[in-house]
Amino acid sequence: MLRNQNGISVYTVLSIILFAALIFVLAIPNFYNLDKEKNVEDCINNMKEIWVATTDYLRDTNRDFEGDLEILRTTRKATDNSSYYLGSTEYCPETSRQKIEYKVYGKYIADRIGDEIKHNFGVIVYCPNLKDFPTHFLPKIFYENMEPTQLQNYMIDDLDYIDNETGTNGKRKQEMVEKYIEIWRTDENAFDKRREDSTALRAMLFPEKFGM
Repeated sequence: MLRNQNGISVYTVLSIILFAALIFVLAIPNFYNLDKEKNVEDCINNMKEIWVATTDYLRDTNRDFEGDLEILRTTRKATDNSSYYLGSTEYCPETSRQKIEYKVYGKYIADRIGDEIKHNFGVIVYCPNLKDFPTHFLPKIFYENMEPTQLQNYMIDDLDYIDNETGTNGKRKQEMVEKYIEIWRTDENAFDKRREDSTALRAMLFPEKFGM
């Protein structure tokens, strides 16, 4: 049997090298996030958790939410003083080491119908890496069992439209989502416009699609 000067066989050396190489190959997905499907799933689950926390916050406070997740992490629930609206902090697995917060916007609207006031709240959560990972997007099916308000339903349909129109163009998708949020943030008549015409806000985003 071939041995080196220290008496270690060549086969032993080769076995050690092959074992080390195997460990390295198995570790690559953890270091470089090669499991893309799992990353998408994990990112969407993170956004679901944030959406629920923000929705609960809006329901209890009847106010807009401008995206500071620290408020959700440090504010105790109105219905359970022993818990906070948002628990542990999670980040998109694609860039988890950079610790970039998810982007969130919550809109509250008190809709008066006769003598009755109907409380409407809608929440939009999107991945900070949406530009590079366009599949990191909350799917429409997620909201089915969430008992969304009328405002949230408007947002669900419009966001689904944005998703379908932009497809794999992440940069365009993120641009349209941010522009859509800005409409709700700055246009005090956005709710009425959307109620009167289901395409009103979409036309602002994609004027070329609506002959504008």
